[in-house]
Amino acid sequence: MKTLFASLYTCAGIFLLTYCTPPNDSAQAKETESAAPTYVFATQHAMTWEEAIKQMDELADAMPEEMYDYKPHDSLMSFAEQLVHIGGSSKVMSNMFLKDIQPDGPPPSVDVSTMSKQEIKSMVRTNLEEAGEIMQTVSDEQLQEEVKSFSGKMMTRRQAIMFIHDHLTNHKAKANLYVRVSGNEPPSYRYY
Repeated sequence: MKTLFASLYTCAGIFLLTYCTPPNDSAQAKETESAAPTYVFATQHAMTWEEAIKQMDELADAMPEEMYDYKPHDSLMSFAEQLVHIGGSSKVMSNMFLKDIQPDGPPPSVDVSTMSKQEIKSMVRTNLEEAGEIMQTVSDEQLQEEVKSFSGKMMTRRQAIMFIHDHLTNHKAKANLYVRVSGNEPPSYRYY
């Protein structure tokens, strides 16, 4: 009889362990992890974007305030206008291409002639920081989604981030040249 009860207890124990044990927590965690969005690219890009913001501050400081209206040719934007364009367009493009938020209309005109150097620097920094925050909210999965570029061609959101950064670099190089041509010393370039 004792053998029968021992066998029943053993069978019951095996049954309980096999069919009544809660699922393995690590298996559940792995399932949850694979379902959770990842932000590897956004995290990596954030470092280079933050460096670009620092370089913009240095570039703005390299030009004396009394020369913020400098432009090498009448057909070009002034130094101050270049800076404001960099900040504003970065934020607008981040909203458009990464969050599908279209502007209400043309960008508001900013009269840089009424602004101090510090006000311009602050406006540019704020816009660039907000653009960077938008970029950090785009998951690796969302980066594969396609959006329409200005030309009407399709590009992925990852390509859009590269385009936004390339646009910043293009205008930063122009502003950098303004500093040099005006007889001032531009900051050194670095990646991060």
